[in-house]
Amino acid sequence: MTWIILAIIGMAGLGYWGWQKGQEQLSSLKSSGFNVTDDLKGEPRLVIDRTNKKLALVTVDNYRVIPMSAVVSSEALLDRGMHMDENFRIELRLEDSVPVSIVFENETLAKAALDKLQGTMR
Repeated sequence: MTWIILAIIGMAGLGYWGWQKGQEQLSSLKSSGFNVTDDLKGEPRLVIDRTNKKLALVTVDNYRVIPMSAVVSSEALLDRGMHMDENFRIELRLEDSVPVSIVFENETLAKAALDKLQGTMR
């Protein structure tokens, strides 16, 4: 029983550490002049700067800024499982780059984020 409690405490600590590192990267992104107008969440975290027509992918290690003009297409995808669908994501196809996936908890969140992203890019 003690080991289970220690494992839960350890997992919570790692989760908090990851969240804190992600917040540090987001703060660093903002201090570089990126104006976060929309936070679409996901993993990596997808944030939008409508003013400068850019989006950024934020992880615990770094962030990547992408001009909206570099996005060729975007779509919501999922994997069909035996019993249920899984791996809900938005896939961004970029000019001269491999596709980038942003993973979401469920299909509803992925589609809502995609709708907001596509509305911003119009």
